[in-house]
Amino acid sequence: MDLIPFPRMGSIHTLTLPLPGFADLICSNVFMLGNGPLTLIDTGPKFPGSFESLERQLKSIGFAWRDVERILITHGHIDHFGLVATIRQAAGHNIPCYIHTDDRWRLSRGFIEQDMWSEEAEKFSAFAGIPAPTVEQMKRRSGFFKVLCDPVDDALPMQDGDVFRGSDFELKLIHTPGHSPGSCCLFEQKTSVLFSGDTLIKHITPNPFHETNRSRLSDPTYKSLKAFRRSLHILEQLPVSATFPAHGEYVPDLKALIEGYRSHHNQRSAQIRQDLMGSPLTLHELVRKVFPNIKDAEVFLGVSEVFVHLELLLEGGQAILVDVGPPAVFQAV
Repeated sequence: MDLIPFPRMGSIHTLTLPLPGFADLICSNVFMLGNGPLTLIDTGPKFPGSFESLERQLKSIGFAWRDVERILITHGHIDHFGLVATIRQAAGHNIPCYIHTDDRWRLSRGFIEQDMWSEEAEKFSAFAGIPAPTVEQMKRRSGFFKVLCDPVDDALPMQDGDVFRGSDFELKLIHTPGHSPGSCCLFEQKTSVLFSGDTLIKHITPNPFHETNRSRLSDPTYKSLKAFRRSLHILEQLPVSATFPAHGEYVPDLKALIEGYRSHHNQRSAQIRQDLMGSPLTLHELVRKVFPNIKDAEVFLGVSEVFVHLELLLEGGQAILVDVGPPAVFQAV
């Protein structure tokens, strides 16, 4: 796919990385702000050759890693912070790295090395009725993810409303939970560019992941789709000139994209309710109806997407829990 180049705005530099094996995301976008020192937004994953590619692009615009003074991470998924440690080593100094406090634990050594597939994920898989062979495949997949990042145990917490300034830019942090509890966007107030991480992506509807690690949440009542809808409402109030997402092309029309998301979510919820009108179903059985061609390696993503809609159907009295299980069984009313 030939990507439309990001527009040049202010002192924003866009660097891109391929994502082998993740064709639906197209590429990772890494953003540099400033004319020295630089602020880096996300780093991309630690694929072989990714760091070298970033370094070549950085040199092509006249900078080196030593020019980076801070790293801001939009959220704690590995394709956004995987290269932090490598970049710090190349810079020769310990670049401060910031992430929203609600996702800070995702960067920790304990989580990456021991809990990426947690006991809570195991229990949720049983709750969903996912067959044991599929669960084993998902465990192996989570093991693969570990090699795409290094831990960042000294990440600094940032909060909604924090401002990061440079000589020619001013970034305001906007907490936009949904894709993850600590997902954030960064609004550059001089150019009105919104760096949207995975909250807004032009070519796909981002998945508001169900958070299985409930014990780590600051809000135990967190529901990702409800949070995502609130975040969309906040973002559409901003005077955005262009949206720069972490994957794929830039977004020239923010409000049209958000309306598309809402339409998609409404259709998905209606489909799930319709599929539950007949016999009671487990989550896994429901996923097979909603996504009949889903691959085993992607079942957990499918379960997550279906469950976040089901949570709101249950809350709104449009579905009921028939049997607590495991596996749990649901039906529409």
